[in-house]
Amino acid sequence: MPRGDAAPERLVASALRLFARHGVAGTSLQMIADDLGVTKAAVYYHFRTKDAVVHAVLAPAFAGFAELLDEVERHPQPQRAALLVDGLARQAVQHRALYSVVLRDVAAAQLGRRSAAHTGLWDRLRATLAGPQADGGTLVGAAMFLSGLVGPAVDPDVLALDDDVLERAIRSAGRRLLGLDGVDATDAPRR
Repeated sequence: MPRGDAAPERLVASALRLFARHGVAGTSLQMIADDLGVTKAAVYYHFRTKDAVVHAVLAPAFAGFAELLDEVERHPQPQRAALLVDGLARQAVQHRALYSVVLRDVAAAQLGRRSAAHTGLWDRLRATLAGPQADGGTLVGAAMFLSGLVGPAVDPDVLALDDDVLERAIRSAGRRLLGLDGVDATDAPRR
């Protein structure tokens, strides 16, 4: 039987790897313990439930979204939306595995919908991308861009792309989708 303790950071990293491979529903606390070579009790010491592990795995993505939103909301529209597209493109490349879990896993999405903070953050993302006078087409474009961020994290051909190429492609696609091609975003936040 495996023994020992695992730091919360190691538990979260293991959980992210396993969630990406097996999904949240397909990953047990025992699998996380086995992956780290520790007892299930060592996992329980830090996280009492799998939901707590999922929240810990998702926390960096949601913190990154919140920081990016806080920064871009200091700018006027439509620059605000362009800066957000650029920042989300950068984050999608930097955190491919995390985006895969955040955006495509049904269990993670359900858990996120039960969190008022997460729901509020998604509402802010969508509203910032769509702008204050959003029509149906703009709302659909914002929703498509946000849901489309999962593609780079799961498509094997896209995974092989160079980070700079991928970031530029996501940024370009998002700007075209939202009609932001000519918007200057030279003050883009580097989060």
